Parts: sequence; C-alpha cells; structure tokens
Amino acid sequence: MATLRPKAPPPHAAVGTGQWGLINQDRQAAGLAPLLWNTCLANVATGQASRMAAQGYISHANGPSLDLGCHLGSRSGENIGFQGGGINDAAMNAWFMGDPPHRANILGPYHYVGVAWVFAPNGTAYLAVEFG
Repeated sequence: MATLRPKAPPPHAAVGTGQWGLINQDRQAAGLAPLLWNTCLANVATGQASRMAAQGYISHANGPSLDLGCHLGSRSGENIGFQGGGINDAAMNAWFMGDPPHRANILGPYHYVGVAWVFAPNGTAYLAVEFG
C-alpha cells in the first residue's frame, strides 16, 4: 500500500503591496503619468512569482509574452526579484531603480501594472512586477 503524503500548502501570495505606490512615486518624480492597476497583469505576476517560488530561483520565462495576453497594447515588461526575510518593497524598489534595465521598465512607456510577492516554503519572497 502506498503511503499518502499530505499536499504542501499553496504558496502565500501578497498581491499589490507597496511596490505599485513606489513605482508611481518614481514615475511622478520623473514627470511621468502614474500606472493604473490591472487585474490581468496582477494575475500574471502572481503566476510568475509562484513559479519562481516553486523552482527556487528567479527567471523571466514567458512573463512579457503573458503580459501581452492582457491586451493592453503592444509593449510589455517584467521586473523580478527575491528577498529573504519577507517582503521589503522599499529595498526592492531601490534595487530596481539602481539597475538600468529595471529602471527603464519603471519609467517606461507603460500605462498599467500588476504586482505580486509569493513566499517559497523556505520563507524567501519572490516578486514579479508586470507592465503593460
């Protein structure tokens, strides 16, 4: 007889968080319009962050392609990251703004955003920010 193992609990996701507000502060400081929240992009972000948490490392995979599936225009972008010790939106935003490709997404020609953090079983928090 096979031994049944209990299923692992689903990863804990935090959708929204303070990342959206920080991104809009960065955009305002640069004289750009704020990004509007988009549920479709937030769903993509949750899926991407969940995938990374399950695999235990960050990777872009197909995030920008999935963003285009939200039908918000012909451009998309994705910022991803991770942190041990829980969610720290300010630290992650500072890192993004200090890195030219990530900064370019934050200040890019987008109108919408969706954000999600997902915790891996070891407590590492994985972040996906989807732009459309």
